Amino acid sequence: MEPPSSRVLEFMSERVGRLSRQMIAIGAVFADLPDTVEWLQGQATDEMRRDRWIQVGLQLVLAVGVGFLAGAAMSRLLRRARQSIESRRNERILARLPLVILRTVIELVPIGVFAVAGYGTLSVTDPPLVVRLVALIVINATILIQLILALTRGVLAPTAPNLRMLPIGDESAHYGYIWARRLAYTGVYGYFISEAAYMLGLPSGSYEALLKLVGLVITGMLVILILQNRRDVAEWLRGRPLGGGSNGTVEAQEIAAGNRSGAFRAARRRLADVWHILAILYLVVIYGIWALSVQDGFEFMLRATGLSILVLIAARIVVNLIDALIRRGFSISPEVKLQFPHLEERANRYLPILQRVIKAVVWFFALLALLNAWGVDSFAWLESPIGQRISSAVVSIGVVLILAAITWEVTSNLIEHYLTGTDRYGTRIERSARVRTLLPLLRNAVMVVLITVVALVALSEIGVNIAPLLAGAGVIGLAIGFGSQTLVKDVITGLFILFEDTISVGDVVDVGGGHSGLVEAITIRTIKLRDQAGGVHSIPFSQVNSVLNLTKDFSYYVMDIGIGYGEDTDRVIGVIKDLGAELQATPQFGRLILEPIEILGVDAFRDNAVIIKARIKTRPIQQWTVGREFNRRMKRRFDELGIEIPFPQRTIHIRNDGQPPLAAELPAPAGSPPQALRAGRGG
Repeated sequence: MEPPSSRVLEFMSERVGRLSRQMIAIGAVFADLPDTVEWLQGQATDEMRRDRWIQVGLQLVLAVGVGFLAGAAMSRLLRRARQSIESRRNERILARLPLVILRTVIELVPIGVFAVAGYGTLSVTDPPLVVRLVALIVINATILIQLILALTRGVLAPTAPNLRMLPIGDESAHYGYIWARRLAYTGVYGYFISEAAYMLGLPSGSYEALLKLVGLVITGMLVILILQNRRDVAEWLRGRPLGGGSNGTVEAQEIAAGNRSGAFRAARRRLADVWHILAILYLVVIYGIWALSVQDGFEFMLRATGLSILVLIAARIVVNLIDALIRRGFSISPEVKLQFPHLEERANRYLPILQRVIKAVVWFFALLALLNAWGVDSFAWLESPIGQRISSAVVSIGVVLILAAITWEVTSNLIEHYLTGTDRYGTRIERSARVRTLLPLLRNAVMVVLITVVALVALSEIGVNIAPLLAGAGVIGLAIGFGSQTLVKDVITGLFILFEDTISVGDVVDVGGGHSGLVEAITIRTIKLRDQAGGVHSIPFSQVNSVLNLTKDFSYYVMDIGIGYGEDTDRVIGVIKDLGAELQATPQFGRLILEPIEILGVDAFRDNAVIIKARIKTRPIQQWTVGREFNRRMKRRFDELGIEIPFPQRTIHIRNDGQPPLAAELPAPAGSPPQALRAGRGG
């Protein structure tokens, strides 16, 4: 089988050779123009030919003049009816259509009157055959131009904005009508005048050259029209040329919402930058085919162009229908949106991706249809071995992606539902810190596995042998393991700590080395603690030698309460129990206390106080909140009951000769030992 590259080179060389032959033939197109100049000189110098031209001119003035007068009179009679139709307002385009048709019919009546008057004048005057034929040609050209302009006014409605079928402004409507009139006058009169000149004896070569010249002028005018509208069309193309809409604002909104892919935006920008070059090349090719009389070339171009337009229109209609069906089929009512603000985002998470995939499939087949319209057997390529291989790979990768997305969604939703679950009363269930730590890690691990599997399957489907890749990955992993033993140690130690439920997010721990605080995050390698001053400590698991968890399952607030030696300890213990019961009965702190206050008894005798030890069992990390409130209430109650809370103090005796001793009690200075010091000075 011949390789594709050889066929491509053969096709390109054939096309280049044909193009070079056609370029050589272009110089011969206008070779007969000197004969045209000679014919014009003969028409001006020969008296008989001058007389015939005079007859033609008089006949044209008479027939066309009478026709214009009759048409103008009829147009004046119908002006009020036309103005009545133009003054009607209707916002719906379908409702405007009957009015536009009626207005166009009214404008066709003067054209019919012009035709009747012109033809009637020729019948009455009965000029010579040649003069009659030339006059008929000019009258037919005038009628055709008026018909074209009447239809253009029906579509653009430059003077009747209420009946305009296209969403354009007044200036654009007048601009389009002016260019339609220019092209109609140039093309129609150019062609019919060439026919009339041929009837008057213009050589056939000159006639062909004159037609080619008229075609060249029209091509030049179209090129000018394209260049004048280059920026406006480019801005329109940068909006939504294939998906509906016509401005960049809509595109910006969809980009912000994430509904537009970067590849399509880039393609539209490139097309907007070069569309005028492509259009000009297309016009040049069309003109070259027509001027060189390429066999079946003009018909092929017209057929291919028409099919391309139909394919693009059909694809756009299908895309718009898909958008409408998805928008209506997956829409959520405003009441439900108001009740559940995040429901639409969750329910339609993959909807934009599905929408883009369907659009891509539609435009892919539209591209194949376009290539087929231009002579490329694109659908046969799908039946070839390479086409079937690519199609199979695309389908397989798509199925794997769908299965991976389903697996990820099921896993993620199950984990999220478990973490945010509620009981039958609607109260959120508090999961353990271990679960809240391990399940997100499990979700991340599932994502990594899915990405790896999808990548390997995709590489396998596109023809990459993944066996050496897996072997190389194993060798590289082994080398990395030897080179990063500390990292491996961090990971393994962290896994054991997590599985043993030693530390969880939200615990207050002390891991040694001066690192203690609230566990804010746990990764596969490090633990992050925030200390009391707000600083964040990131400690690798390999540096965690011991763990002191201050908030594992529950916490205790331990108190060493000092009272004076003169106080009744049984009475003080009763007061402390009452304070604990009162604190547990409050709504604010009762939910934080797990058990009644526990009095451990008289724990020690200090130099200046009797120590009573007690503790309160609280929820994890709530012991300090409960303890501070208990201390506040205990201080106030002891003050009310006169229970002494001793503090270090110093008594100084001062003796003067002949005077009784003076005693003064002073608070112990900072840093003094916790006992009473007595100092005396003898006389």
